[in-house]
Amino acid sequence: MHTKMNQFGDRSMEIINFMENRLSGILKPIKPSKEFVHGVAARIQMGNRAALVERMTNWHVISMVIAGLISLAVFMAVVGGVLMSLLRKNRTA
Repeated sequence: MHTKMNQFGDRSMEIINFMENRLSGILKPIKPSKEFVHGVAARIQMGNRAALVERMTNWHVISMVIAGLISLAVFMAVVGGVLMSLLRKNRTA
């Protein structure tokens, strides 16, 4: 049994070594231009702040969303109270 495990391990290592050698021949590193690297770095650091700041300063929309959530919570509380009242009446009847 121990020899079968060793054979399996050896075969697995052969397959892994074969794949590593094949990939090392296929995959070649590239050297991107400095302009490309700096452009990507600038976009990562800056992000899209203008749109985010514009949304945050639009307080009308934010206040409408908050009011809608509060209204929804009150509506759900009223509906829940009515349902609980109906269930209590059905149990006593």
